Amino acid sequence: MSLHDLELLAPAASMEGLRAVAEAGADAVYLGGKRFNMRMLRPEFNFSDEEMAEAVQYLHQLQKKVYVTINNLYYPLEIDALKTYLERLAQLQVDAFIVQDLGVAQLCRENGLEIPLHASVQMGTNNAGSALLLAQNGFSRVILSRHLSLPEIEEIYRRSGIGIEHFVHGETCISHCGKCLLSSFMYQESSNRGRCRKPCRWTYRMSGLDFDSADEPRYYLAQHDLCLYPYLQQLIAAGVTSFKIEGRMRNQEQLALIIGCYRRALDRISDNSGSDSMEEIHLLEENRIRDFCSGSLFQVPNQEDIDLLGRREPAWPYSARQLTPLGEEMLTSLAETQTYAGKRIGLTVTVADQDGLQKMMMQNVDHIIISLDSMRQQHQPLELDKLKPIIDAHASGQTRIFIETPRIVTQKDLDMVYRLKEWAETSKLDGFVVNDLGSLHILRSQKWRLWAGSGLNTANHKAAAFLQEQGIERITVSLEAGRAETEALLDERVPAEVVVQGPMQAMITDLCLIQTALEGSSTACGQECALAQPALLDEYGQAYKILTDYQCRNHIYYPLERCLYSYLPALADWGVQSVRIDGQHYPPKLLTRVVYIYQQAVQENPDGLRINQEGLARLLKLFPNGLTVAPFME
Repeated sequence: MSLHDLELLAPAASMEGLRAVAEAGADAVYLGGKRFNMRMLRPEFNFSDEEMAEAVQYLHQLQKKVYVTINNLYYPLEIDALKTYLERLAQLQVDAFIVQDLGVAQLCRENGLEIPLHASVQMGTNNAGSALLLAQNGFSRVILSRHLSLPEIEEIYRRSGIGIEHFVHGETCISHCGKCLLSSFMYQESSNRGRCRKPCRWTYRMSGLDFDSADEPRYYLAQHDLCLYPYLQQLIAAGVTSFKIEGRMRNQEQLALIIGCYRRALDRISDNSGSDSMEEIHLLEENRIRDFCSGSLFQVPNQEDIDLLGRREPAWPYSARQLTPLGEEMLTSLAETQTYAGKRIGLTVTVADQDGLQKMMMQNVDHIIISLDSMRQQHQPLELDKLKPIIDAHASGQTRIFIETPRIVTQKDLDMVYRLKEWAETSKLDGFVVNDLGSLHILRSQKWRLWAGSGLNTANHKAAAFLQEQGIERITVSLEAGRAETEALLDERVPAEVVVQGPMQAMITDLCLIQTALEGSSTACGQECALAQPALLDEYGQAYKILTDYQCRNHIYYPLERCLYSYLPALADWGVQSVRIDGQHYPPKLLTRVVYIYQQAVQENPDGLRINQEGLARLLKLFPNGLTVAPFME
């Protein structure tokens, strides 16, 4: 890697802003059109088709590059218009597409569009396996997750050789990239579709700890802004070649100032005349919006990286809304008993421990998925050697057994996936459910079946086709998809499963919220999470339960649980292959009761599906804290 290949990448929201950052020293500019990008709440910060053409011409005259953000999640009814848009951009000769949805890569492949592809940060590229799979499928660059340490970045570069881009300045989110679904669940406004209501910038109270912490609302999820200006040389040594500034909605004067500081620093590095300047560090600090942090480069985020009191947190017009759980009125939408003829659909149940596996094998469900995301408050870590004799003894049974990889697999976690593959080589496991592209890359084999989990957030048939070409047999429909989007996807005859029952995981963060509330340090962890039952409370007192996995990541859950019992006939009619109960967090007695209700509906009637008021009434009674069909609604 030559120091002369280093790129300073700036955002632009208008032609005036684009000229300002180009003049300030940006080598390339990223921008979005009026559709299909991540700034859809503020359309004035996007380029019209005419402005896009002008931007390309202007930058190319200066020997600079323009990258277009095609970085949303897309639904089937948008695919035709998206294809036309991609073709128009290709005619303009833009220099790259920044992509979140694998369907875009598939469209480019099918239509012979040879524009370089850059994997958006929203894709959550956390490991070398993901980078290698993307490189094998036409991607020339990955914008790495902002939740990686410096050694992890270096190892990803060393093992994949793909171009590495990294955010170095601007607003950052405490949630793992692409894994925050809270805005989608609450408002049907998806952060993965450019319409985030920023729940990480709301205030919450903490409950469930041994001290009285529920009195004062705090900004528990509001991370400081990123500033990696002092660490540019270390990032270069780790393999980063493109340094990205966040801020398409910042004013152009502020952006020009930031770009100028980083331009001069990179030039000094290239000239071997030093790197940072205390004067410029002070200049950046004086013009900051929030205080600064170094992200995850040197340690996981902790209380010092959070603006608990919101002293510099800008005003934000959105907050939580009061939720309405399913109630008795839902029963009136069902006749006493409804039987629907049609094909039989499979029933899948997710469990998280050996006891759950054995109990579900006795229930004769079609598929059992064993989740590796064990939670400290609920389960001991799974021991694969103890699972093996149970699985092998059941190999001739009707139930198929899968293991599900964790939602988050960073580079430091990747050895676990290799060990999992080695273990599976000598077991009679039926298959794996994978939630990231790295696990998919490693676990591809003719010996077992592969399904895509909800972590891959598959929302359209083109993304499903991409995954099928990588060996995926069945996808899990995006948890963000509504009724119309799910119907359109299944109409494309995609082999798919839909999660119909279970807790709704809304966010995953490396931040230890318990230590943050205690104003302690993650390095002095007392493992309070093993005994505590913490939850964030919004302004209405609605509780967002927090569970901690054995990698010390916090999983935050929506206050209501998903229940699509009344939609089973529609799902069957649309062609779903199986439905899933996510029972990994249910006590055994509760899980058995829930499974029985769904079995009666999908398995035990030879004439087809059978749903009724009694089944729904029993589910409502089993979950007094509330059920919801959101975002799966009309």
